[in-house]
Amino acid sequence: MTPARAYIVISNDRGQLAVHASRLAAGLPDRPVPVDELRVLLLHPATGPQARNAVWAELVRRARTSGDPAWTVALCGIALPGLRRAAGALTAGYRGDPADLQAEVLAGFLAELAALDLDRLEAVPLASRLCWAARRAGQKLAADGAGWNARRRDLAGYDAAPTAAAGHPDFVLAAAVRKQILTPAQADLIGRSRLEGVPLRVIAAETGTSHAALCNRRKRAETALAAAIAAGLLDD
Repeated sequence: MTPARAYIVISNDRGQLAVHASRLAAGLPDRPVPVDELRVLLLHPATGPQARNAVWAELVRRARTSGDPAWTVALCGIALPGLRRAAGALTAGYRGDPADLQAEVLAGFLAELAALDLDRLEAVPLASRLCWAARRAGQKLAADGAGWNARRRDLAGYDAAPTAAAGHPDFVLAAAVRKQILTPAQADLIGRSRLEGVPLRVIAAETGTSHAALCNRRKRAETALAAAIAAGLLDD
């Protein structure tokens, strides 16, 4: 198998993470595709399952082996439609804080990501496997919560509080803010530049901050985020 690193462009001319898509599967654009554009490409009906899985496999490898936390954030961004569906399908029946449910869905996704065999990625339907693992983790929390609420009602007539509004959809960043691993400003910087594809030069102009300062700020935030994921701080 050709080393995956030959297929990766760490950033394009706007400082975004990008993948040279056509080197992973035929029929994909013959250029570096930024991660935010890649998410749209993978959801398009014209992208076949084999090509889609090849790109997922590359993103999984980068998240697991590159040492750059931005790839884990990027992979979570690619998975957001599936993570939202997993959490949304369970929210109506969950009587606790929706943020807890979202955190558990994310924890299930990250746990399955860490357990994947990197030598067999092409043989696994990665999007389905990772998102189903996320859903199963959420289902377990919802089931445990339902049992706990039932016991409380039996003992003391307990009536659980109504469900709160859903939290921030970028689960990995929202969980990190809740745990005080990132500040809201750091999470916003990572989300806008990595997931939404807003160039750092644009954010620098908006905030009156130098491009170099923003690069350093983002790097520190992503390093803290990666350390938290590795230490399991986002698992509960």
